[in-house]
Amino acid sequence: MRAYTPGGRFDTDFEQDAVSEGITADRTNPTGLLAQWWTFNSALSTTDPIYDVEPVGAGRVWSGPKYIPIVMTMIGQGTSALNDRGFYNTDSLHLTINVDDLMGVAPDLFDDKGLIKSSIDLVDKYRIVIKNEVYRPTKTQPAGLVGNRHTLVLMDCSQLAPDELVNDVQFLAYAQP
Repeated sequence: MRAYTPGGRFDTDFEQDAVSEGITADRTNPTGLLAQWWTFNSALSTTDPIYDVEPVGAGRVWSGPKYIPIVMTMIGQGTSALNDRGFYNTDSLHLTINVDDLMGVAPDLFDDKGLIKSSIDLVDKYRIVIKNEVYRPTKTQPAGLVGNRHTLVLMDCSQLAPDELVNDVQFLAYAQP
């Protein structure tokens, strides 16, 4: 008779590690891309307490970069979506990231290994630089379920227009149109 919870090394942790290693060996290393991951540092940032603007030469400070391997990248060029920020002609970015790699650069996004927090403030806390363009993450979607843990994260991002980068000290070089 077979036990309900068999013992041995083939548990969820083992399988998740094996899947993660396989993704890195078969997809990320041969065809993937390396991106810069930046995290907002509120302690070092300078903002006017009344007007919520940054003084010239100071402003928002971002810690990093940390480098993160990307499994797959898809760029949608030149979409012109009308939204609350205005009418911008910016690119959209769709990333597929190995959970272990994302956990290495942003452990605060996770409750546990392979378990992403349900509410994440992506837009204001992180920036991603790929191919000399700066993007803001807007949405994450866990994928590749093994047991009760995920092996991949799908992340949607929006390109930042040059005028949105002028208050970010680290991104001034990208603020030139």
